[in-house]
Amino acid sequence: MSPVFAPPAVAGSAADRLIDAVAGAHTGLLVAAVALHVAAQASRGIAWRGVLAASWPAVTRRRACAWHVCGAGLGGVLSARGGDAVRIALAKRDLRDATWPALAGTLAAEGSFETLCGLLLAAVAVHLGVSALHLPSVELLAAAVVIVPLGVLLASRCGRIRRLAREVARGVAILAHPRRWVGQVLPFQVGARLLRLGAATCFLLAFGLPIGPTIVIAACAAQGSGAVLPVPGAGPAAAAAAILVAVPMAAGQPVDHAAVAALALAWPMVLTLVGVALSTALFVVVSGARSPRALLRAVRALGARPAPAPAPAPGVASIAP
Repeated sequence: MSPVFAPPAVAGSAADRLIDAVAGAHTGLLVAAVALHVAAQASRGIAWRGVLAASWPAVTRRRACAWHVCGAGLGGVLSARGGDAVRIALAKRDLRDATWPALAGTLAAEGSFETLCGLLLAAVAVHLGVSALHLPSVELLAAAVVIVPLGVLLASRCGRIRRLAREVARGVAILAHPRRWVGQVLPFQVGARLLRLGAATCFLLAFGLPIGPTIVIAACAAQGSGAVLPVPGAGPAAAAAAILVAVPMAAGQPVDHAAVAALALAWPMVLTLVGVALSTALFVVVSGARSPRALLRAVRALGARPAPAPAPAPGVASIAP
């Protein structure tokens, strides 16, 4: 007679294999993967500094890297857009004459390469057979070609929008200097992308999974897909689901499903935990907070508006410099 509780036994066996796969991960390779991922974030921070320097030359690489890594590390909790908000809030606190639209423009200039590179990676993944990763539809691209110029035409007739556009143009000023962009931004963006591919390779090797151009590209694209969702906390879950689908499909051969599940579980979780810890430490250093209460005040101050300048006393003439 067959056992009555066979399905739970099978489920328990699968859970045991998953636990064994997680426990058997190569620690050294995991450390190398995390180090490469953090180095990629720092490289993007240097690239962002090149964008910022076009309008704020005094900003240093160290500060820009700290702002970028602090925001990127919180992306797994706050979503990628929330992490971007953190880093431009940190930048605005130190760059006194910076405005939110101008800093948002720097994100657009710095992220333009990442967007292009993401599309190229998706195209390569599709070409290599990972058909689950699709480029935008032709209808969507055609609609953008029509809507964007129309929006620009309508916006040009509104004074407030023109002022907003001038501030955004200030943030993307680096694009008007192609040589500076090629010298100060592009190399670090390319380096960041290569470091992320290296991190993906180390994560795959840590769980004993096969590697190759198709698998590494698919895994990297799947892990980065979590940044698409603007919902706080949803990024790691979306990345895990994408890894579960993309890695076996890209392998083109039977793979250890327990190892893939362990990779999908550990990769986003490890990066999120390390990111939050590193971001907290960097924010303490950047803000100068020396106690939990001071740290809380610094967090609240990020979104606070600066106090207006005091009005001159009656009867006292101001002295021009």
